Amino acid sequence: MEIEISKDYNLRRLQKWLDVELSTSILIFLSFFANITIFLAAIAAVIFTPFMIKILFEERRFGWITFFVIVVLVPLGYTFLGKQNDSLNYIFQLVSLAIFYFYCFVLRISIKDW
Repeated sequence: MEIEISKDYNLRRLQKWLDVELSTSILIFLSFFANITIFLAAIAAVIFTPFMIKILFEERRFGWITFFVIVVLVPLGYTFLGKQNDSLNYIFQLVSLAIFYFYCFVLRISIKDW
């Protein structure tokens, strides 16, 4: 008995996790528990990012990895290295989190065409 792994197994697996990841973006819209919601969304993003980068690397989608670094990691790194006040840093971190979830949304849409 042979076990056959589909050619697009990694892509389907990434798409499944993007579906789960994007469902956590609804947490951002909850305002009653805003701090907890943002914290949970940030934790989900931190946990999901290595998996996403691994799959993109395995699929040789280096353009998507470069786009992720430029659009998400560079602005986020600036917030940690910048000398702004705490309120401005918090706003930049929220914007970086929103950009991350937008990146996941665009990636989810484009995976169907791969």
